Amino acid sequence: MKEIKELPYTRQQKILEQLNRNDCVKIEQLAKDFNVSNMTIYRDILQLEKSGEALRVYGGVKAANKAAADVNEEGTAQNTIPTVLKPYCDSTIEERFHHEIEAKRAIARVAASYVKDGDVIAIDPSTTTLHMCSYLLNRKITVVTTSMSVALQLTSSKFIDVILCGGMVRKSALSIVGSLLPSVLKQIRINKCFLSSHGFTFEHGLTDMTMEECDAKKQLLNRSNEIYVLIDHTKVNQYSSFVVCDVEDMTRIITDSATQKIKKKKEIMQQCTEAGCKVTYAKV
Repeated sequence: MKEIKELPYTRQQKILEQLNRNDCVKIEQLAKDFNVSNMTIYRDILQLEKSGEALRVYGGVKAANKAAADVNEEGTAQNTIPTVLKPYCDSTIEERFHHEIEAKRAIARVAASYVKDGDVIAIDPSTTTLHMCSYLLNRKITVVTTSMSVALQLTSSKFIDVILCGGMVRKSALSIVGSLLPSVLKQIRINKCFLSSHGFTFEHGLTDMTMEECDAKKQLLNRSNEIYVLIDHTKVNQYSSFVVCDVEDMTRIITDSATQKIKKKKEIMQQCTEAGCKVTYAKV
């Protein structure tokens, strides 16, 4: 007799059981466990996310508390409590690069427009700033970075001088961290710093999940005259344990237009504007 495939609802309930046992599960692991394609699991996750039972994270999925969700199915804000980012799957930069890719490209394009010939700029190891590289290739600039990926992207340009900071390599992010950074950066004065992170609120500012990444970002912005924060709508109204910088330290926030469509996130941007930080919305 032909084997009957498992119903999507049954599989989704089993996924929830796994999420209740584990804080975060990777998509690839779920596909292997249920002997289905990654796309099938992705569709399951979308359904669970729509019902408020799960939340997509970089490269995986975690259980979600309905009371802490930012929006319902119609996109209406349900509460004003920022979501605390729990320990997550330390996914690779390749996995994170494709998350909210259209929003990141739009933000990166706008961010690149603030770079002028002759600038010395800093670019952190985030995937949003990595999208900036393709828009900078013809600029006559110097780029200081703690990202191996950014350095490799920009070496194809004959106009750009690249300074890759030395230190310990964080393999999942292909980033440079560690105590050697200050000794390199103290010799450089940076005009503009472009960075992102895992979460942003008005109260907590820009926050990160790891102490070493947070410290490396601080080393860049401490040597910079202007600070540009690139943050897509999924990261607004979320925060983590380690503060990168406060709103009053930021020159400009660049986010995507979807941020304006969610009441609480729009209110956060308004608070930033009133505090003296400029906000730019990139059209996707």
